[in-house]
Amino acid sequence: MARPIRSITLGLAWRLFLAQAFTVLFAVVALILTWGDKDSWGMDMFVAEAVAKAVHSEGGRLVLDQARWDKLDANAGGNLWFAAVDDKGMWLERGTIPAIHAPLLARLPTVGATELGSLAPPYLDVARVMIRNEDGRRITVMVGGAPKGGLLDGALMVLRLIGLWFFLPLIVVTLLVMPTVIHRAMRGVRRSAQQAKELDIGQPGARLDAQLVSTEVAPLVEAFNDAIDKVQQGYAARDKFLADAAHELRVPIAVVQARLSQLPQGELKSQLLTDVARLGNVAEHLLDLQRLDRNVGALQRLDLALLVREAAADLAPLVVGAGYGFEVDAPEAPVWIHGDSLALGRVIANLVHNAIVHGGGRGTICVRLDTRGLLEVSDQGAGIPVGDREAIFEPFHRLRAAGSGSGLGLHLVKEIVQHHGGSVSVGEAPGGGASFRVNFHRGSVRR
Repeated sequence: MARPIRSITLGLAWRLFLAQAFTVLFAVVALILTWGDKDSWGMDMFVAEAVAKAVHSEGGRLVLDQARWDKLDANAGGNLWFAAVDDKGMWLERGTIPAIHAPLLARLPTVGATELGSLAPPYLDVARVMIRNEDGRRITVMVGGAPKGGLLDGALMVLRLIGLWFFLPLIVVTLLVMPTVIHRAMRGVRRSAQQAKELDIGQPGARLDAQLVSTEVAPLVEAFNDAIDKVQQGYAARDKFLADAAHELRVPIAVVQARLSQLPQGELKSQLLTDVARLGNVAEHLLDLQRLDRNVGALQRLDLALLVREAAADLAPLVVGAGYGFEVDAPEAPVWIHGDSLALGRVIANLVHNAIVHGGGRGTICVRLDTRGLLEVSDQGAGIPVGDREAIFEPFHRLRAAGSGSGLGLHLVKEIVQHHGGSVSVGEAPGGGASFRVNFHRGSVRR
């Protein structure tokens, strides 16, 4: 079972996030382990903040949220105390303030935020000075009586100091900004992928531009180009062999035909001439494929309606002689496209010849062209099974192994039509039989 395709952008962003997370975690742990004096206890930071928030300025004096204070003091075992002063000299105190802090209290209005630790149990002389601003007034609160120490307190202190102001930007940068940066850095890869999708390896010199990508991806692009070179070399060797073989076959085929024409009339002569004609048709198909691959014959502006009428006139004796009716419907007004008249004539001839061979010798063969450039050739034979409607365009494919076709005619039709920027498909004709539809897409003919 194939593994699902994973996003390089998300994968890199996730790895960077993990690397940064481990780095930050290591730094936090190191900071916790080295923070302050491990033998010293300090005032509980969260209790000190709660007490400071319970003190308010009201009517020019300081007031206390008594219910909140009572709860905090009870949780601290009744040892909690504080002294608060605002910038207008208003004071408020609660609890028993240790005498050791008397000198600091006298200077409290000028003291900034600080902490006083203690080394002597029960550490009730610990204190923390908190600064609050409320309604434009500065309130300084000194709180004590709730000692806390150890590794946990150090960890809480560090996390409180760095807090969300550090982690939140890190998360945003890693999960939002980083994928965007990586996505932009991968633009060259996406351009190369689009270039590869549009690449026609059958065209000489078809390669990906290694300058579109970074130095890390360039070796992959170069390897892809090397693979294209090898494929093109294989195509070139195959094309040369087929072209040489087709050219070499033409002379002996012509010689055999000339000698057969000198034989007396008879069934054997007719069969031999048919077989030689079939062999000659194979050689011509091979040459047509090589000419198409080499783009011999420039695409020129031509009237497709006129071409259809002329080709049908040339094919009419062959169709009627095989016992079929023949209908041709092409507009009198020109249907202009850019194309190779010889190649397009071969398309019409091959489709009509295919209808003659597989039409069952009965009914009518119809050739229709509309003003949009849609060509349809249909017969009233047995039709083509749905499962074979794609395969019949492959080279040397025949519906019946003993059939008289070369297996190249419909493949040549597909190659020529695609060379002209069109498409070919087969379906069922309204009266039964096969219906080949060629759409030349007049607005998108390849020049």
